[in-house]
Amino acid sequence: MASPQPLHYVLFIASFLMLLSSPTPANATASPLVRNVCKEPLSMNLNYGDCVKALWADARIKSALNLKDLGIATLELAKENANVTLASFNNLLHISNSGNTDVQLCGDLYGLVVKGFQVAIEELKKDHDIVNYILEMVQKYHDICLNAVAPPLGTHTFDGVLVPSSIRVAMLYRDIAFAITSGPSGIFRYNGTLN
Repeated sequence: MASPQPLHYVLFIASFLMLLSSPTPANATASPLVRNVCKEPLSMNLNYGDCVKALWADARIKSALNLKDLGIATLELAKENANVTLASFNNLLHISNSGNTDVQLCGDLYGLVVKGFQVAIEELKKDHDIVNYILEMVQKYHDICLNAVAPPLGTHTFDGVLVPSSIRVAMLYRDIAFAITSGPSGIFRYNGTLN
């Protein structure tokens, strides 16, 4: 009679090899929809793993059944993070009480960014392809602010108060939403650019 030891050894080796070849935990649990979106080229040069990680933590993303649902959920995340940045700029103005025009400009622009994300959500719900144009405008508002307050952002202070580094997070979600709506397999496949 053969010893059960070799069978256990073979099963252990097979299990170990399967473990080594399995995908990363984030990738293993992310939906095929999220994985496909994260394979799209993104403006911020966000890598696949970071994209999956950024999206998969949110319950709205996990419940998205199609690109439209995923786009709306991603835009909601962008809007929430833009609101945090807007509040940071408003707080910075209040704390510094210096009337710094660059910080004021960013506060005004981030008010438009928040509104832009809200309008983009509403338009995506209606299946209007103007979403891509709105996201381009949001990016332009962000860029103007970024150029005004600090290169590189997060290292510049006004009256000893650090400029909010949260400004980058909203644009991360904007880039992902733009890939959802305009990428090669996106909802609207927008190829134009704003001048």
